[in-house]
Amino acid sequence: MKVLVVGESVFKIHTHFKGFASYETGYITMGLDAFVGRFAGTGVEIDFMPNHEVSLKFPFTVEKLARWDVVVISDAPADSFLLAPETLAGKVLPNRIKVLGDWVRAGGGFAMIGGWMSFGGFHGKAHWAFSPLTELVPATILPYDDRVEVPEGVVPRAAAVHPLLEGLPAEWPDFLGYNRVTEPSGQVLLSFPNGDPLLVVDAKGKGRVAAFTSDILPHWGSPRFIAWDGYVRFWCQLFRWLAGR
Repeated sequence: MKVLVVGESVFKIHTHFKGFASYETGYITMGLDAFVGRFAGTGVEIDFMPNHEVSLKFPFTVEKLARWDVVVISDAPADSFLLAPETLAGKVLPNRIKVLGDWVRAGGGFAMIGGWMSFGGFHGKAHWAFSPLTELVPATILPYDDRVEVPEGVVPRAAAVHPLLEGLPAEWPDFLGYNRVTEPSGQVLLSFPNGDPLLVVDAKGKGRVAAFTSDILPHWGSPRFIAWDGYVRFWCQLFRWLAGR
């Protein structure tokens, strides 16, 4: 089974001042290597498209998306999908988010994972609330900064019985934050003590969708979550459920 994970990379530029002189250093963190490596031997094959490749490489057609069973957007802003270089030059192109919706309704699986550039995002800059993705995500995306930072940690609880959660440890680890979504239109499977959803799933046409409002990796996905006995099994079961497996 093939999964495309989109996002999760960041360029970092530092300016260093030493008296009268200054200099800059820069590097990129790909972010997902530790995640991808844990799926060896599970039957789940993950392709990774980092943020800086999205505007150039994310497919414009349903046919090209068909090489994957599941597409996951994690920490990638809407503008990367909407503003291809040709668009900025004035050319008319297909809306890739609408194309993603057509692919899901024809039988694909889709999930949005939380982060500072997911859902509403940091200062609202993820900008998904005004995109066609609102037709796929099974909850309402807020059109402003929707981050809930919980440095003391917050532990979710199961809100429903579902095959996706079967066989997982009863006790979940803590998370250090999440994106707040409202008015879930699908089934809430995991929620935080204040009622905010962590995991919502739904069907869209012949396909399936999910919103996981916290993160795959730190900082919101705490080290306790990453080391949790159910970590790999949870993601495998989520991807398989989304793919109709």
